Amino acid sequence: MIKIKEKFGDTFPGLRKFMVEIILYVKYPDRIKLGLRTFISSPRAKKLGIVSHAPNYIFMDWFDGSSTIIDVGCGYEADFSVSMITRYGLKAFAIDPTRKHAPYLQKIEKSMPGSFIHFALAVAPQNGKIVFNESVTNESGSIFTDHVNIRQDEIRSYEVETVNLSGLVNKTGIHKIDLLKLDIEGIEYDLLSRTFKDDLKPFRQIFVEFHHKSVPRYSRRDTKAIVKHICSLGFKVFTADGRNYLFYRNDAVK
Repeated sequence: MIKIKEKFGDTFPGLRKFMVEIILYVKYPDRIKLGLRTFISSPRAKKLGIVSHAPNYIFMDWFDGSSTIIDVGCGYEADFSVSMITRYGLKAFAIDPTRKHAPYLQKIEKSMPGSFIHFALAVAPQNGKIVFNESVTNESGSIFTDHVNIRQDEIRSYEVETVNLSGLVNKTGIHKIDLLKLDIEGIEYDLLSRTFKDDLKPFRQIFVEFHHKSVPRYSRRDTKAIVKHICSLGFKVFTADGRNYLFYRNDAVK
């Protein structure tokens, strides 16, 4: 980026942007597939009324001030929750067990009283306790020791409380959730493979980021199997890239 700016300066910003994109495509070949898939799927997304939110979230624009979302794996900025609260005036439960994120999330909670509620929990197949691995250098940690960040980074490990989907809903005290967002660094496979229709009854939409690229024990085949399972429980599905999926109820389309 710096070398490109030094060569072209700000005289040709369009050219500089184009050169940066070329370098990213060379460095990350998957971006070509992602860009192509996104382009191909954009007419269907538009027809369905699907909205995107950086960096990779997608959802149906069905929210108002009475809506509730659960943002699992919110990160220290909880940018998705904060953005949704600001845009719609809704209530967001931000779920993240990472200790280094807690002070930042507590500040957001104080700045948005009643709208932003943080629970220091991990979502997993069973209620109880589990060892969580926190990356010192990256934002995302994981329950799995073979996650790419945990294999490569300096880590801190400690026990955290876990809840399953029913336990998560009970924690919030709200039994009609307009969107569940799951960004849980690999545990989504164990969690969702053990879900039944009643477990998903509270949720109108479910966004899942699958981590077959980050956790080597899982593959695209595992992702497809989970997608098929969730669809069998009464949901339709949309994805642009085969990694980030939006599930929505058949009877929820407006």
